[in-house]
Amino acid sequence: MTIKHALAALAITGTLAFAFPAAPARANGAASTRNLILLGAAATYLIIQHNRKVHEKYAEDAQRQAALEQENNNAWAAYHQEQRAYNEEVAVNQSLKKEVAYQHNVVQQQRRQLAAMNLHRNFIAQGAAVAAAGPHGSQGRQVAMASFGWGQL
Repeated sequence: MTIKHALAALAITGTLAFAFPAAPARANGAASTRNLILLGAAATYLIIQHNRKVHEKYAEDAQRQAALEQENNNAWAAYHQEQRAYNEEVAVNQSLKKEVAYQHNVVQQQRRQLAAMNLHRNFIAQGAAVAAAGPHGSQGRQVAMASFGWGQL
């Protein structure tokens, strides 16, 4: 029992003692004993009820505090999860940018090589020459064909 509870019990006992002063010797012993027992029982009941209410309030406060801490922890956990997801997205985007830059460099390099070789004009000139020569070539010779029994290919 704490000091606060002891003082409360002493105050209740003192108040009841002054409210019901002890009768002089005229009081019968059984009634006096009964009154003391009832007074002790009442004081004990009041102290028990007071302690129960105090403990209920402490329990409610502890539960409320635990709920607030849980909400706080959930908020921090959600924040950290979102931050982690964002960082992963940034890393993926950087990787994609590097890949696109690499592919762009390869395409530019191939274009420079083609321009240096001047193949684009040569392909156009060769395509026109082949189309003008016809299906049998430029001299009109027929190329030997092999047949495997399927007919002409």
